[in-house]
Amino acid sequence: MASRIFWAAGACTFSIAVAGTPVQAQTTSQIAGEKAPSASAATTDEIIVTARKRAENVQNVPISITAVSGATIQNQGVTNLKDFSNFVPGVSINNGRPDGGGTTAQIFIRGVGQNDFLMPNEPGVGLYVDDVYVASSVGAVDSLGDTQSVEVLRGPQGTLYGKNTIGGAIRITTVKPDFNALSGSASITGGSYGRIDLKAGINIPLGDTLALRISGASRHTDDLQKRYLSADGDGQGNINQDAIRGVLRWQPSTRFELTVAADYTRIRQHQPYGGNIGYVSGASPLVDALNAQYYPTINAQLGLPANAQFDSRWATAPNAVGATGPNSDHYDVWGASAVASYELGADITLKSITALRGVKGFAGRDGDSSPYPLVETTSYDNNTQFSQELQLNGSSFENRLKWTTGLYYMNQTLHNNIVANLWHGLVDTTVNIDFDARSRGRLKGQSYAVFGQGTFDITDALHLTAGGRYNIEKRDFQNDWYFLVQPRSYRCPGTDVTGQFIQCKSTDKVFTPMVSLAYDVTRSAMVYASYSDGFKVGGWTPRLFSQQSLKRYQPERLKAYELGIKTTWFDHRLTFNIDVFQSDYTNLQLTSVQADSTGAPQPVVQNAGAARIRGIESELSARIGQGTRIQAGLSYLDGKYRRLDPSVSFPLTAQLPETPKLSLTGSIEQSVHMPAGDVLTARVDGSYRSKTYKDPNNVEAIAQRPYALLNARISYTVPSGKVTFAAFGTNLTDKRYLVSGLDIASTFGIYEAYFGRPREFGGEIAVKF
Repeated sequence: MASRIFWAAGACTFSIAVAGTPVQAQTTSQIAGEKAPSASAATTDEIIVTARKRAENVQNVPISITAVSGATIQNQGVTNLKDFSNFVPGVSINNGRPDGGGTTAQIFIRGVGQNDFLMPNEPGVGLYVDDVYVASSVGAVDSLGDTQSVEVLRGPQGTLYGKNTIGGAIRITTVKPDFNALSGSASITGGSYGRIDLKAGINIPLGDTLALRISGASRHTDDLQKRYLSADGDGQGNINQDAIRGVLRWQPSTRFELTVAADYTRIRQHQPYGGNIGYVSGASPLVDALNAQYYPTINAQLGLPANAQFDSRWATAPNAVGATGPNSDHYDVWGASAVASYELGADITLKSITALRGVKGFAGRDGDSSPYPLVETTSYDNNTQFSQELQLNGSSFENRLKWTTGLYYMNQTLHNNIVANLWHGLVDTTVNIDFDARSRGRLKGQSYAVFGQGTFDITDALHLTAGGRYNIEKRDFQNDWYFLVQPRSYRCPGTDVTGQFIQCKSTDKVFTPMVSLAYDVTRSAMVYASYSDGFKVGGWTPRLFSQQSLKRYQPERLKAYELGIKTTWFDHRLTFNIDVFQSDYTNLQLTSVQADSTGAPQPVVQNAGAARIRGIESELSARIGQGTRIQAGLSYLDGKYRRLDPSVSFPLTAQLPETPKLSLTGSIEQSVHMPAGDVLTARVDGSYRSKTYKDPNNVEAIAQRPYALLNARISYTVPSGKVTFAAFGTNLTDKRYLVSGLDIASTFGIYEAYFGRPREFGGEIAVKF
């Protein structure tokens, strides 16, 4: 009965005007190297996307997509993916667990994602840069410099994108070199907390068929909080990133094009902004033992009063903290790719995407925010991936069938070593337990896939799309945790507590189909219904504190049903889209802390059970007169657990993490064109999110209460259009909001949380030629 009421409500909602997600016009000329719709069909407000591996109007694509241009991203004051998600309803992007550093990407779409960065866990949302899958979430919250557009594809994309797109995909497209003219741009931004951003790019034609584009960006800010006991004077929450990218484009004929790109990002910054926000007295017997028997003996060497202990005095984040332990987010991220496309005939194109990517570095954090060595971890990563994709795109039956088919291969080698000093000193108390651990982990994985999808025009108005992908995922995991003071080790492969030998090797073979039916009610309105299937590979618990944790968790599966309508009005001046969906989620992979036979805590990743997520999304974009644009967005999510494993630590009534009931966005932009040709533009962006739980247990101390963000920007462009001056403010109400939280009260007696950036002001000067 509840299901019928939900779908009936969704159908009725089609007839009322609710707000929608922010989109930005992108003309067909901006899709360099793609076959675009005819020029006669294009208007200044036509939004072109390549979500289905071909350029098409977003209003003709029967899935929920948000497309944002690089210009809009800049005007919103957005510099990275984490900030970007604040203005996209139904999408959450943050750095996840604090031990992964401030640039690790935890992405959720429609309540589906992954909240643990550590291998062999894998993301639930696929991130793509110029159609290259970014396998490692470490270092993935990257700068959005030199970005042409960002597309957010909601729901499983298991046909054309495949690997780990159970929740959706985010596609970043960078600016391609242009053959026509020498051109360039540069900007400098200064602002609060010592902010200095530099960006520059130059386009160099090397002939009629060859062009080079080089771009770079540098972002630097001071720390947002002090470490008042730190001997080196460092704090936390700064930004220190430098990036460079080069792209060479060669088009010797109208039939062949080759684009070769390389990029490098250097990250050298401190632990994220946050730390210990709350102490729970008596919650952890291990901390009580340290306070009673060990900490009094080391207070003198730490420079603390004799009666000092670990208690609420250290729970001061996000204000100044007393941390003295690890404080780093140091990564080198690089990549190289070659994309070649060749027209085999008038209606068939072969495309090859070859890429190599790597991440190397470490993230260290003092989670207890005190001088005591209670929760101190450093995670070292060295990851590489090679991928090769072949696509064959074409049309048949006098263009009635548009199709894509292809092959995909990826090889990953991931290394992770952890230095963990946890409850340091317990061996010197009556609780004789040693948790000063070191780990060595290695994952080798291969992905193989064959895929195909086609859209057939049954009539001029009725379109059937169907596709499928056959996936083979092979994984070989080795994990060795050893403890220093009381020597012991736990390994994967190894023998579990039942005496069974676990190989820590797996092969998953999964077929993911999709089908949709779209009907053009008029030339300006389309309705569609779709079904899609997605999966995320299984694995083994990464933090092997005992052999009790040695078990495999199975792949996640998600089946999604969607019904939507896309409309345009008043000669493309108004766009209004809305959809309703239901996702049936099985074998959820969640991390929970369990106790072994000795009572020691064990962080175990397991298949927690099944859930159902329903939702409504809509988007609205309106152009009023010559200079006013209004955009708005809405996402409503209703997530419920349907079944849970008896061993999980939360009830069926718990709310799913990172699944806010309501997300809203809105913006208004006003441009005034002066008689002399100069332009004055003012823009205001706002967003709202209802209460969001950060963990499966719904711990209130680390839940984010409802909050709103407000940004504003005003710019002046000189008559030549070559120089722009701008002033801006972000988080104007100075709202303090959580981006991630960790409940470790029962083990360490604290709640750990990290926050979004506070209110900031700044100015920018941009030039172009």
